[in-house]
Amino acid sequence: MVITKYESYYNKIVEKLEVIKTEQSYANLSLAFAHWFLENQYEMSEQEVAESIIDGDGDNGIDAIIHNAENKSLEVFQFKFPSSVKTLNDEIKQGDILKTLNGFNILVEPSNNVSVEQSNSSFKDFKESLNDAEIQYFKINFVSFNKGIVAEANREQINNFLSIFRSNTGAKIDVEYFSKNEISNIYEKIQRNTSLEVKIPFKTMQPAYSNNGIISSVGVINAKALVESIKDVIGVIFDENVRLLETNSSVNNGIKKTASSEEASMFYLYNNGITFICDGFIQSPTSQLLTIVGASIVNGCQTVTSLYQLNEENKLSEDVDILTRIIEISDYEQRSKITEFLNSQNPVKNSYFIANNSIVRDLQTALLEHNYFLERQINEAKHKAKYVDSDIIKNKAIIKLENVIQYYTGYYINKHAALAKRQKGGLYSQDIINEILMHMTAEKVIESYTMYEEIAKVITSYRKNRRNKNNSEFADFMGINNEEFVKLSDDYLFINTADILLLNIVGNLKNKNQQDSNQELIKKAKDLFIEYLTKKRTGIKFLDIGMGISIFAREEKQLFLQVFSKDNIEGSLIDEFLNLIREEIKKDERLIRIDKEKQEELLVSCWVFAHGLSTLIATDFFKNPTDEFIENVLRNAPAKLFYEYIEKYSK
Repeated sequence: MVITKYESYYNKIVEKLEVIKTEQSYANLSLAFAHWFLENQYEMSEQEVAESIIDGDGDNGIDAIIHNAENKSLEVFQFKFPSSVKTLNDEIKQGDILKTLNGFNILVEPSNNVSVEQSNSSFKDFKESLNDAEIQYFKINFVSFNKGIVAEANREQINNFLSIFRSNTGAKIDVEYFSKNEISNIYEKIQRNTSLEVKIPFKTMQPAYSNNGIISSVGVINAKALVESIKDVIGVIFDENVRLLETNSSVNNGIKKTASSEEASMFYLYNNGITFICDGFIQSPTSQLLTIVGASIVNGCQTVTSLYQLNEENKLSEDVDILTRIIEISDYEQRSKITEFLNSQNPVKNSYFIANNSIVRDLQTALLEHNYFLERQINEAKHKAKYVDSDIIKNKAIIKLENVIQYYTGYYINKHAALAKRQKGGLYSQDIINEILMHMTAEKVIESYTMYEEIAKVITSYRKNRRNKNNSEFADFMGINNEEFVKLSDDYLFINTADILLLNIVGNLKNKNQQDSNQELIKKAKDLFIEYLTKKRTGIKFLDIGMGISIFAREEKQLFLQVFSKDNIEGSLIDEFLNLIREEIKKDERLIRIDKEKQEELLVSCWVFAHGLSTLIATDFFKNPTDEFIENVLRNAPAKLFYEYIEKYSK
């Protein structure tokens, strides 16, 4: 099944929210989502977020409130975060919308003091703090990781509410909707170094294009002014580019030659220019100064770095001007497309068009902790070492994104392994690359990469043997006589091009061995498990069975959790347990009189209780309970149910 863009973002955001939920002790992911949103979109501190969130029942449909006394503004928020990917295409329900609008009225209208009594303490505190506040601007925010509010009837209802409020109060009020698309953009922005703000003098700059939320200007900037303005951020200004500095390039040498010669004044006409992509840009009304927020140069890295180097050498002519385009856009999917197409005029490997994928960025960070530097951009390692920090690649294995994708696919994904060998460019079609990236982790990348390197060593030794008959490296590895190998070397010819095939075989063999190991573990666990179940403790057979599974969980915690994990749950242990009880039922005259359907119903109920109690014991919710404790719990619950069924359903 193809993983959609929003499912991918959902899973990534959930990981962040689970951490926040644990660290902040929030009751649910929606509150963690509120925390994450306010922290990242509003750049609020942890303390400010905590003060803004309305926690618990009685919130009147309002999850957070921001009162800015300085700006005389008040914003309220409703947050919705789905419990699973299955509801990503849902909309916010009309009832929830009405609840928030009503809650807003309760908050801001003095006459609603009666309704306040049913509110929680956080809401009451906020309302009380607003009694003497001067507020000139109100805003209601609906924030959800689904379709948000799309239905025309719901939008109209909100607009009518705003109109009535404006008419009654004369105040300014707006509404803003954040759906899964806007939330995805926020997440993308977090993953990038787009907080960069640069101020650059310009010669000319005028509007060029505007459509669908995209704004652009085109103008002329002096080269010296440009590189001086960005010299402190040269290491991150190309964050969204797919291609970084190419050393010893004839193109770069040509750029330098022109920019330092008598033809410097013609540079504007000789060069294709550069392109900034950003969150926003402002032209100063009083001076020719351009402020670019969230700036990244996505086309023209070779030009800018070459000019930067010339300037550092004091060789850059004052006469060099550059054609410059500034593009303001908030949609990160569109930003990636613009970057891709701007760089498709020159040969760029397919892999680097996913360089800005948030999963790839996360992977790069994770691999650094394992002393691997993932080169997601062309020449990234050299660029970072030169312009950011030389220690960034020190003592680290440098691995290329293209190889990571190929090796990981060959090792873990059988259905695309052949493609990884014969046409690896095909791995970057949207549906396939999403599938590949979805379950990729640093540990899996390292394993597949390391295994490939080991296989590559063997293949290299084979090639050495074929090139030099006296070299016995491969023969020694295979454990065969070198003379025999020389005679039969063509029998091993497949090895020469079988790197991904061998990688896939090794991956499957490892997986099979792991499965076999799990089966062996389950078999051993089964014998021990049955031993616990059949041990006489009280003389009451069914009670002894229930105590057996609980004591097994107490004495063999890790074994219990492993064999009853979701990966092994289909194993025979549960069947063994249930069959054991079924056999005992057949022996009990009291239970024989009960209908088969009711017998099975009783059986399932007892299993659910016994397994639940055992899991709580194994996870230390009940820490090392005594036999007496376990017996009493079982006597007070399933045992009572047992006798109830006998009394109620016996024929």
